[in-house]
Amino acid sequence: MSSRSGPYPESVGRRSHRPHRSREDAVRSSKVLVCAVLAASVLAGCSSSSTTGTATTAVPAYADPGPHPVGVTTLDLGSAGPVLGERSATVFYPADQASTEGHPPFTYAESETLPTALRGILPAEFDDTTTVANAYVGPRSARTGGPFPVVLFSHGFGGERLYYSHLLAGIASWGYVVVSADYLERGLAAQALKSTVKPTAAQDTAIMLSSLTAALAASDDPASPMYGVADRTRIAAAGHSAGGQTAFDALAFPSVRTAVGWAPVGPAGTPSSKPVMLIGAKGDSAVTPSYVAKTFTSFPGPRTLVEISGEGHNTYTDICAGIRSGGGLINFAVTNHFVSPKLAQLGINGCQQVDLAPQRFWPIVQLYTVIQLRNVFADHPTATVPEPSPGQFPGFTVTVDQKT
Repeated sequence: MSSRSGPYPESVGRRSHRPHRSREDAVRSSKVLVCAVLAASVLAGCSSSSTTGTATTAVPAYADPGPHPVGVTTLDLGSAGPVLGERSATVFYPADQASTEGHPPFTYAESETLPTALRGILPAEFDDTTTVANAYVGPRSARTGGPFPVVLFSHGFGGERLYYSHLLAGIASWGYVVVSADYLERGLAAQALKSTVKPTAAQDTAIMLSSLTAALAASDDPASPMYGVADRTRIAAAGHSAGGQTAFDALAFPSVRTAVGWAPVGPAGTPSSKPVMLIGAKGDSAVTPSYVAKTFTSFPGPRTLVEISGEGHNTYTDICAGIRSGGGLINFAVTNHFVSPKLAQLGINGCQQVDLAPQRFWPIVQLYTVIQLRNVFADHPTATVPEPSPGQFPGFTVTVDQKT
């Protein structure tokens, strides 16, 4: 198993009982599923001042867990049709410390991210369980410090709303309501079931805004554990890979004040002049450093590019930890030779034993995401984005290019 590093616990495997299926049916279904999902991971790629290479400002502690325990709840966003089924959003929010007692820790098994009809395919030895530290199911929202800004998150092509739970919970612990919706038309289920429903940028934006509506309604509902938690005047968007495009497109709406893209695809329309941050990894073979740099220069307003040495396209996800330690759906595919070695390499980009553990990468992404949010939402906004202090993230080199 991969080693623990930093404030994030690793993903661990869990055995569970599965419905009986013939070996022939299971292998046939598995080939369809894993080929679709791995192919999707490849397609996912598909006055001014500069502070490059300098560190003149003290680095805040946002890479560490924040002052709030994190509550987790799920909202219903309605039906996505007979093939893709119900759409949901998982919300990570600052919770009241006293109310966490008696609430179970937040966990999920990788099989739970698959369509219901396919959950029996993944063998128990590959079915990793992710447990997020200091996150609990359904406690009451924090009663002090709020209401808190809302961050709308969009997952990548072939991804799933839970795959980023470590990072999203870490951001929430610093006083943010993070809403991660199902973008089913370009998600894991659509690839596995070979859905003919094609995603569009306009639809993705509509889904993001519907998740905001649902989150604000829950915050207004005295019966909801999220009651009173959300500040409807401070809203941001964030996304990974194809989800970065959705986050950038959301800036067209007056209520969305900033966007952060992790290995992001560029906006579908005209780049916004609102503040943006792009975070990329030098080892990304899908959304390459040159692509991210070109996207960065396309924005006319305040913008920051954070480039992290090494790692790759999937290092942002929880499942990267399981891949690195030999578990998960992708390793199941590799072990059974369901995909070519070339395709497999793209699917595990940034998640191999030669890469540093993803638990060491996530704090860097968390740090800069929270800095961007704090800078935009502060009572007295500042554009300063520092680099890490020497030795803060051993094994990594981080550069910051900022235009204000």
